[in-house]
Parts: sequence; C-alpha cells; structure tokens
Amino acid sequence: MNVTTRKGKQHCRTVGFDTKANAVVLIEQRLLPHRFKWVRTADYRATARAIADMVVRGAGAIGATAAYGLAQGVRAFHGESLTAFEGHVEKVFKTLKEARPTAVDPMNAML
Repeated sequence: MNVTTRKGKQHCRTVGFDTKANAVVLIEQRLLPHRFKWVRTADYRATARAIADMVVRGAGAIGATAAYGLAQGVRAFHGESLTAFEGHVEKVFKTLKEARPTAVDPMNAML
C-alpha cells in the first residue's frame, strides 16, 4: 500500500512481523483514510483481538495477520515437553480461528 504522509509517499505493508519484539505490526484500518496509525500487538491474544475488532480488514490481510499471530504464539512457548507444546499451539490456533469465525482466509493461512 502506498501512503502519503507529511514525509511524502512511502510504501507500507498492511501487515508485518517484528521478529525481535515478537510483535505483529498492522495499519489501523478503522482510521483510514483520515488518519494513519501503526498498531503493534504484543501477543497472539492481542493479535486475535485486532482481527475481531476489525483493526485489520480484507481477506488477505486477515489471513496474514492470523498466520503471523500463530507464529507469534508458537515463538512465545517456553515449555519443554512436546505434549505441552502441542497443547499450546492448539490453544493459539483456536484463539485466532475464533477471532473471525466465518472467515476462511485465517484458517487457510494457519494450516
């Protein structure tokens, strides 16, 4: 997406991932076209809330956000057993899936 700000035109990704902070970075789409704001979600629950609250819109962007949220949740796991890891991944997946239950793109992106 090309955005015009006081600094001029710049290319921005609608959805991105900050690996160092394990954060999903989104354009707050509810404010467009009048204001431009970045939103950073600190964990997969916040990412799911951003999807549910329509901070991110559009099938592709929602799918990408869910996929990044899944990665975010998986990266946050600190246990040691495979069983605990599987349970954690299932919980993260379910949380993100339920954020927009009628949308198919989040499901497809996370599978």
